[in-house]
Formats: sequence, structure tokens, C-alpha cells
Amino acid sequence: MPTTQQVNQLKFSFLAALICGLFIFILVNSIFYFSTKKVYVNPNSYIMKDGFPLFISEKDYINFIKSYPYNPGVGLTMYKITPGETLWTLKKRFNISIETIIAANPHLKSFDLSEIDTLIMPDRDGALFTFSNYRDVGKMHKMMGSANKISGDYKMRLYRIISPDDMRVVFFENEIPLVVNSSIQKLYAYKTVFLNPIDSSGFYTSMFGDRANPYFNSGMEFHNGVDIAIRNGSPIKAVRSGIVFFSGWRDGYGYTLVIQHDDGYSTFYAHCSKLFVKEGDWVNQGEQVALVGSTGRSTGSHLHYTMTRHGQLLNPIKYLW
Repeated sequence: MPTTQQVNQLKFSFLAALICGLFIFILVNSIFYFSTKKVYVNPNSYIMKDGFPLFISEKDYINFIKSYPYNPGVGLTMYKITPGETLWTLKKRFNISIETIIAANPHLKSFDLSEIDTLIMPDRDGALFTFSNYRDVGKMHKMMGSANKISGDYKMRLYRIISPDDMRVVFFENEIPLVVNSSIQKLYAYKTVFLNPIDSSGFYTSMFGDRANPYFNSGMEFHNGVDIAIRNGSPIKAVRSGIVFFSGWRDGYGYTLVIQHDDGYSTFYAHCSKLFVKEGDWVNQGEQVALVGSTGRSTGSHLHYTMTRHGQLLNPIKYLW
């Protein structure tokens, strides 16, 4: 049996070790706090949106990313925009989704890049997320409701519990942003409801509106949709769940599908080489419904895609990624 003196000595040693450990913990945290270069962010360069910081200044955001001293969790490229470039051409160039571009560039106020100088381009799909409070990372991940990986140097460490930084960056793998600039929120909401009818390897050859008639050397015609060129036999997907209103041959358009969706929307897929669904079938969003072809009045393999709402033509580019 240990004597009272031995017990007291053990208690004293334990208390001394605890105090010493606490002193070292505070000392090292203080050293790191005052010796580490602070990540400073101009408080006027961002706003709080739904409880999360969102940059509104392009200059301050680009400088923040350029001087960021930690691992952001993804490879980032600073890309200077050239005249005529769009989010869709950048999507193809960098092989990432437009949602990924939007998440990495919270200062975007529209999908028009004419007033943008530089964009941050991640090297893979996901949502780049800035946070000023460590707990926001867990909150956002919970809102996303997934088990996808979180990357980046964002976790609190034993000797860096007290962070001097105004803001940090984290990357949510294969996620889309849930908080976007108010200026594009409505358009972004539309686009996240409708999928792209074909994969990202297609490119736009004719847009919605007036164009030169491709079959004649003179005169203009109104083009009621967009043409997306892609190899023959490529799969066509339903952009949204709905019921097949028409499936068959239509003069000028060749093999054609028309799908009726909620809220009065209809989508039209023409020049197909093969149709997989018939009138009255219910199709789910993302389901393969046809193959790309060049049937009807066509100059090559492509999808002619049209959208209407309550019978009124819409510009599909406002809904396509």
C-alpha cells in the first residue's frame, strides 16, 4: 500500500505535469499565432449570405487566392479571360462543370464574362468553399447531405487551435455550391433543375435566335433552339423527369421526342437516329431516351434542342450547363 506521502507526491507530479503541459500548449499556440503571417481579408470584399461568407469583389478574391498559404484541397489555375469566351467554352477547355466554376468564383454576378478579368479554375469537379469559422465546414457538409470527401488544410490542430486568419478555403469533392451570389441565384436555380441533354464533349454550332439559313446562301431565319454537335450515336438524356408527349418522325426534324415536364415546361429533341421511348411513357431525369443522329433536314450529326413553357419559346442556353 502506498503511503500518504507517496500519494501526495503522485498528485503533485500529476498536477505539475498538467500545468506544464497547459503552459506549453498556450505558449506554442501563442508563438504560432503571432509568428504566422495572417490571411487578411478586407471586410468590405465579402458579404454574409445564409450565414456563410461570399466574396463580391473580384480583385480582393483573386488576391486572396493568389496569396493563400495553405493547401486549398484542389489544384487551382488563375485564368485570364479573353474576349468571346463563355462559361461553356471554359467548361470544355478545363473539363469541369459550370457549377464548379461558379463555386470557385463567388464574385460572378452574371453568366456574361465580358466584365470579368480573371477566373479561378479548379482541376476537378467540386465546390470550393471559403469559411471564417471552422464550424461552418461541418454545417455546409451537413447541408450537402453527402459523404463526399472534404479536402484542404482546414482542420484545427493541437498547436494551432487559435487561428489568426480571417478566412480559410476547403474543397468539397463532386459537390455543387449551395450558396451563390444573389445576382445569379435565380438563373442558377433554373439551371440546377435541368440537366444537359448530352455529355460535355458536345459543342454549340448554332444558338437561339436569328441566323443565316444553313441551306441557302442568302437570307436569315429564326432558329428556335440550339444545335449541339456531337458524334453520331451519342446518348441523349431527359433533362428533367416528365411524360413523353410525342415520339416519332416529324417533317424537317427527323426522329423527334417531345417531353412534357412540371410547371408547364416542354423539351424537344430532334434529328435523332434512334428513339428509346414512346408516347405516354414516363421518363426520369437523366434517363437515356434517344441517340444523336442526322435525320430530317440536317447538315451533320447533332442534337437540335428546344424548350418551351406554356407554349412560349425559351432560349435553352439559359437552362443548360
